[in-house]
Amino acid sequence: MDMEIIKKNWVTYKTILGRLEDDNINNMLEELGERICLAPANSNNKQYGCYPGGIVVTSTKLAKAMQALNEFHGNPVDIKSVYKIGLLHDVGRLGTIEADWLLPQDSDWHREKLGNEFKVNFDLPKLTHLQRTLFLLNHFQVKLTEEEFFALVSLDERTAKNTLGALLLHARDMLEE
Repeated sequence: MDMEIIKKNWVTYKTILGRLEDDNINNMLEELGERICLAPANSNNKQYGCYPGGIVVTSTKLAKAMQALNEFHGNPVDIKSVYKIGLLHDVGRLGTIEADWLLPQDSDWHREKLGNEFKVNFDLPKLTHLQRTLFLLNHFQVKLTEEEFFALVSLDERTAKNTLGALLLHARDMLEE
């Protein structure tokens, strides 16, 4: 992906999150921003977001799909929660505070035969994306409402715990198609 497009996508992502007026989210973006901006969402080119900037692109698309679904259903969920969860649900795909989960692929064979554009950093603790997301949000003291927390938990169990979780899962399924 072209660096100008990556920058444009980052500005959109950061601007939407800035509207939440949450200093802790802003601090997280300030500290991790460059890494979030460039991080892929997945390692394999058959999966969504397998390119530099993939987390930002896919999370922005997902948040907009969640907003559309919320509007379709008469806005049962606060729009700030929709965007907060939509944009931050996959931040754990970044990795940890200091190390990336996905690294550049150095094996032509893995790239050509398997489609793995990136390789997993096995030096990181073995956690789910959700566990890393919750760790990063906690580290930066990003407060989640009960509704937001249960929506995120919906990801691991693939079962909606509430309406926000249903929006998240449905939008995620749309993105994966």
